[in-house]
Amino acid sequence: MTKSARSIINRGNRNLVLIVAYEAKTHIAGVLDRFPAEIWNNPDWEVLCIDDASSDDTAAIAASWGVGHERRNLTVLRNPVNQGYGGNQKLGYKYAIDSNFDRVILIHGDGQYAPERVTGIAEKMQVEATDVFLGARTWSYWNARSGGMPRYKYVGNKILTWLQNLMTGQDLIEYHTGLRGYSVGFLKQVAFDLNSNDFHFDTEILLQAFFNHARITEQPIETTYGDEICRVNGPVYALQVFLATLHFSLIRAGFLNSPQYRKNRIDRYMDKTSSPWSSHGIALAMLRKFKPDSVLDIGCGTGHVAKRLLEKGIEVHGMDRDDYSSGTDWASFTRIDLDRQAIQTDTSKFDAVLCLDIIEHLKKPEEFLMGIRDGLRSGKSPVVLLSTPNVAFLPVRLALMLGFFNYSDKGILDLDHNRLFTRASFIRLIRNAGFEVLEVSPVPAPWDFVLPGSWGRAAVRLHALAARLWPSVFSFQTLVACRPRENLRVLLDNAVCFARSDQFTADRGQTA
Repeated sequence: MTKSARSIINRGNRNLVLIVAYEAKTHIAGVLDRFPAEIWNNPDWEVLCIDDASSDDTAAIAASWGVGHERRNLTVLRNPVNQGYGGNQKLGYKYAIDSNFDRVILIHGDGQYAPERVTGIAEKMQVEATDVFLGARTWSYWNARSGGMPRYKYVGNKILTWLQNLMTGQDLIEYHTGLRGYSVGFLKQVAFDLNSNDFHFDTEILLQAFFNHARITEQPIETTYGDEICRVNGPVYALQVFLATLHFSLIRAGFLNSPQYRKNRIDRYMDKTSSPWSSHGIALAMLRKFKPDSVLDIGCGTGHVAKRLLEKGIEVHGMDRDDYSSGTDWASFTRIDLDRQAIQTDTSKFDAVLCLDIIEHLKKPEEFLMGIRDGLRSGKSPVVLLSTPNVAFLPVRLALMLGFFNYSDKGILDLDHNRLFTRASFIRLIRNAGFEVLEVSPVPAPWDFVLPGSWGRAAVRLHALAARLWPSVFSFQTLVACRPRENLRVLLDNAVCFARSDQFTADRGQTA
């Protein structure tokens, strides 16, 4: 099961079996014969066979078998133009969505995967609320070899799977099985139509499942190799799989973006407080130095940072564009669109103000900062913590030098970022808005969230050291602690009155 998985399926019981077939005239009837009898003419089941423009009689044989056996829930389609292994699957998944099925079970038309298993797979997916089911063949060397899998295929499969697990932080037995099940709820969540039409479609849809934290279940299955023809070019397939996984890793790290991995992302902004090297972790450590009793969290989101503060007995007031008033024990919560509304709150009544990862989203950050300063109603100035990405981070510099400027779903070049800052320009912005800078801390890239286990921890420690040595180049983000200087209203209110003009005029009149 994937890490941090959550189910996004529909819990109904309408099942579609998708048979992808190509040049399968010698196998297709045998495959249809092997399906459990209880699925035939069952209103909760349909078998869809899509022949991908075969030059033989695959479609005709399948259709004839259905008529001869009086199978009213068998549908046979034939593509006039070959769509490829992945393209053929896309048609089946679109059919499942349009026909309101609850899940799809993939079977190959050459008989390599057991049709007898479909009822068990459907039951397992429903009971375990599974989004993606994988039948793993390589759980045992002897299982794979005794079932006819060539040794070179077993070794290649295991090496590719190991490499992909390393790159994605997952722990799957096998990425390359063709016996699969997908919930239609999951298929609606991902842009599978943008995936490759080739054989590495199977890898790309798994990567989309990781991206959306779908619930994945693996089950060991028997391996069966017969006289079917293998149409996969091994070295080309391995390269395509590696490049697709690398592309996914760069997108997840925030260096690239693709609409493949942007459809209905569930957790756009994750909880980063558990990492002492994240902007939120460093901000919490920095905040402890000032020992605040009350905090205003501007751009609080779902309250990841606030919950850590509440655990320390600190009073937290939330402020965000969206309604996150429930789920966190806010002392108060204010909905505000900072691009359209000025902050009306008296900021001097708080000990600290948090503005973590929001400056870059604003159209006019200068006015926002001046609004915090203008909000002071007394001589008390809260400490203000602000963080923003460093657009001069080394990989961004190198990419720009090579002619690349790639926006992404998150990270420095987030698609939602309106203003970009270097370390120096961020500090200058703060000072020009009337703030005194107290402390500047570099933040490393979130390697501990991207790479698994000790690899991620080692990478983030090394990056943190480099960021301290040369922050303008190596810091991923910049975190600043500052205080607003007293505004003119406060200074005027605090000015000592030695004499008033009306009193001076009255005194002159008495003298005359």
